[in-house]
Amino acid sequence: MSFSFERKRLFSGYDGKTCKVIPCMDTDGAQTLLSWRDLLLTGSDVFYGTYIARSADGGRSFSAPERQAALADTFADGIRTTYCGEIHYSRFHRRWYGLGNTEQYSDDRHPVLIPGTWLTAGVKPLYLTVDGETGTVTGHSPLPFPYEHRSAMPFGKPLELPDGDILVPFYYNTPTADKYLVSVVRYTLTPDGPEPRAAGDPLTAPRSNRGLCEPSLSAFGGKYYLTLRTDERGMWAESADGMNFFAPRPWVWENGEEIGNYNTQQHWLRSPEGLWLAYTRRGANNDHVFRHRAPVFAAPFDAEHGCLIREKECVLVPELGARLGNFCTVDISPEESWLITAEWMQPAGCEKYG
Repeated sequence: MSFSFERKRLFSGYDGKTCKVIPCMDTDGAQTLLSWRDLLLTGSDVFYGTYIARSADGGRSFSAPERQAALADTFADGIRTTYCGEIHYSRFHRRWYGLGNTEQYSDDRHPVLIPGTWLTAGVKPLYLTVDGETGTVTGHSPLPFPYEHRSAMPFGKPLELPDGDILVPFYYNTPTADKYLVSVVRYTLTPDGPEPRAAGDPLTAPRSNRGLCEPSLSAFGGKYYLTLRTDERGMWAESADGMNFFAPRPWVWENGEEIGNYNTQQHWLRSPEGLWLAYTRRGANNDHVFRHRAPVFAAPFDAEHGCLIREKECVLVPELGARLGNFCTVDISPEESWLITAEWMQPAGCEKYG
């Protein structure tokens, strides 16, 4: 199992105060939309605005990015609420849309926390309407989530089914728990927005410090696969229906040794022969990178034995000092996938390595 790949730098512009983070990309075949957020470097996960750039040549060149006015911050009782979103395209419905969430801040350094916990308050799921002709967000509304929760966030690319329904992975916490759970929700895309049809049983990781978060979903060979973040290690789970999954297992090589990914996300890449995993890990002369979040590696997934194939591991995006661990993948066709990432320029001084 092998593939070829090419890299392309899309945007620069690091100004020492903010940086571009959490990029997301999708295409309808004629137009490609790329979104990202600005991060304030002096804070802790403090985001400002969502930007979108457009491409008419398959992602080779892009228009000047535009900050989305429909996602402008709101202020009430000393709290700033930011509206974040990632843009997706439904091939079945021939329609652009977005999924995202709210974030709340009491100042420009820290998010608002749920009293007595480390959990971020005010994280509510959102549905975004998108004008495909102009490539802009036109509005947002609450995204129904069927489980009782204090915070909930859709994460990763929705997986579109043959009938046009979408499977959306979420991580969330309940009113009585301080650990994250993961569930997959099936939605029908109606003219008024997504309507939940079914929800999978919650996945848990009782021995993990914060539970399971940042799920990413894919399918191949009649089965569905989730890859999952925990503080301690990356994990994965398998399902026959895309909704209900077996208990998560750690990511390992063929010999059973854990791959060294921890406390950051992983995503899937598809090839005609099977799935590859994109990830970061320890053990790559990268101790100077925050949580070893660079370079971005890829290795083929051996579904029969539940492992990655180490001898075929390759570097997709090289390490230049900054972390790259918050990234996105999108399947363009059965033969082609894209990965988009951005340099997260924290902590101060990370640029000296690049």
